Amino acid sequence: MAITFTTKAAGDVTMLDANAKQVLELIGKDFGARGVITAAEAGAAAAKLRGAGAQAGEKKLKPEDEAKAEAGGADVVPLHTRVKPFVDMLEAAAQQNKDILWGV
Repeated sequence: MAITFTTKAAGDVTMLDANAKQVLELIGKDFGARGVITAAEAGAAAAKLRGAGAQAGEKKLKPEDEAKAEAGGADVVPLHTRVKPFVDMLEAAAQQNKDILWGV
């Protein structure tokens, strides 16, 4: 299944449930069928995700994942790449004072 995040400040961002759950946990939100990230929370959430993405980017791939990546069959997308559209959405929502919703 997929979760679509919406806000009046930016275009929609859709993620698979597993990825959405990971992202929401990183910013301290519960994963559920519906929810909200308020405009007041959005700036801090963007900063948390940028930090988590930078930390994850410093880690090396496991040897088996590195071999898959080199063979072109990797299903490995770095966290900072995966969350970039969502971080952009969070920043826009914070700047324009708009909430982010999902499951509505």
